[in-house]
Amino acid sequence: MSNDFLGTYILILHSHIPYVLHHDRMNEEWLYEAAAETYIPLLNILYRLIRTGISPKVTINISPVLAEQLVTNYFREEFQNYCDQKIYFSWEEEKKFTSNDPMMQRLAVLWKKFYYKTKRLFQDEYEGNIINAFRRLQDEGHIEIITCAATHSYFPALSKDVSINAQLRMARLSYERLFGRSPAGIWLSECGYRPSGNWSFPLTNRKHHQAYYRPGVEELLAKNGLYYFIVDQEQFQKSSSAEVEKIPWSTYYLDNSHLQQTPVTLFVRDTKLSAQIWNFDVGYPGEGEYLDFHKKHWGSGNRYWRITDKRLDMEYKKVYSPEPVKDLIIQHAGHYKWSIKRTLKSQFFKTNKAGLKVAAFDAELFGHWWFEGPTWLYELLKWIHSDPEISLLTCSAYREKYSSSEYVRLPESSWGKNADSSTWINNGLEWVWERIYSAEEEMCRLASHFRDQKDAFLQRILRQCIRELLILQSSDWEFMISTNSTKDHGSRRLVEHHEDFKKLVQLAYKWEQDSNIGDNDMNFLKECEDREEIFADPDPDWYLQI
Repeated sequence: MSNDFLGTYILILHSHIPYVLHHDRMNEEWLYEAAAETYIPLLNILYRLIRTGISPKVTINISPVLAEQLVTNYFREEFQNYCDQKIYFSWEEEKKFTSNDPMMQRLAVLWKKFYYKTKRLFQDEYEGNIINAFRRLQDEGHIEIITCAATHSYFPALSKDVSINAQLRMARLSYERLFGRSPAGIWLSECGYRPSGNWSFPLTNRKHHQAYYRPGVEELLAKNGLYYFIVDQEQFQKSSSAEVEKIPWSTYYLDNSHLQQTPVTLFVRDTKLSAQIWNFDVGYPGEGEYLDFHKKHWGSGNRYWRITDKRLDMEYKKVYSPEPVKDLIIQHAGHYKWSIKRTLKSQFFKTNKAGLKVAAFDAELFGHWWFEGPTWLYELLKWIHSDPEISLLTCSAYREKYSSSEYVRLPESSWGKNADSSTWINNGLEWVWERIYSAEEEMCRLASHFRDQKDAFLQRILRQCIRELLILQSSDWEFMISTNSTKDHGSRRLVEHHEDFKKLVQLAYKWEQDSNIGDNDMNFLKECEDREEIFADPDPDWYLQI
């Protein structure tokens, strides 16, 4: 390696969609859109890079609840139906525009080809299994796949350590079943971290409850064989470790030296390098030539207009043209590589040693929100590969090659607003957490009460109780409600899962009494199992005291 080696860039993509299958078609389409516009295009560019001799070395989190949805037969069938529907709408619009709008007609043809190609690749190249396609990339050493809480729950707010442990145990089992190995690292949902110390319920009507000591999240991670996670730079800067300079130039050990175990490593997301992509106001995706996400053709949902100007009303958007975008993508990818190199060079001159820069994004930004994003990623990874002064590594590869030397302490924090928990814990969400806390407590009572009972049908009911609880704990519902983005959907889903959980609890005790239930109860259990068709192997013993 060159004596002028400046350092390493780590690219982390966080992929997550909450559980949407079998609930309503509009919300199912979140998943189908993400698969068509992000997951398959991402696979395309990763395999394309490999064919050119470049190993991409990207770290990708696929949340367990997303992975479980992507491998269901229901998803496979409905995704292909979705592609067929989009092809039909595009074909109809092609005919509509033929006589009066050749530019729109041309774009309708491109959309038709896009969905034809997407469906063909899904069926043939990836054999109807997106997860297996990512697994092959990891098995061949080209990427690293990390895990997440089973249903993307916000750890700082959960009231029971057994709940956090269950989320981690379920995540690990799901990962091992789908990827054939154990995960090394984790993306904490919303980057939500809570240190060890006294904890009290964040609810007005539970203020009288006495605070009690709880271990830090990192202790539960280590017990589940997970030895690194990612935090945002603003979280890192809230560290109380005065001896550590709050500029993320390397990895760091979380200060848990009192534990007799391997210390947990922190990777710190660089704010400026990340904002260059995700911040629409200053980043590349807001460029006027790129395809506008928000303006869609009625009926088909196809997008025919470019951003034009971020300040413009939708009425004034101009028709999109693919040609100017091709050079722009290369320019923006080259500029971003230069930005990475400039920051690494600055670190090198200050410290006289090679440094580290980490950028982390929601994967759905690339392709779904920013249509040109996957192609931009392809060009960026080519730029980095061609530069001997910087390298691209996965998190585990970097952790194995470079050990941390500094220990830091972190407060409770997240990558949300103000780097605190306020997006997921606030007065407007007290009714949400009251339901979750009551369900957590009831699940612990169930586990204890039925501890030694191995009746097969009872275990079936208890496993479904766990599935409903896990989905109930998803941080997505709080986010939707707190930010007023699809608030009604988040509220409805939370209430539905809580009600189903309570009915299943009653069913468990009813079965205990006489080992007999009627057709209505049996049908209800079967409906729940068919609707929440994820996580084959939850264990009630997870909810016993740890």
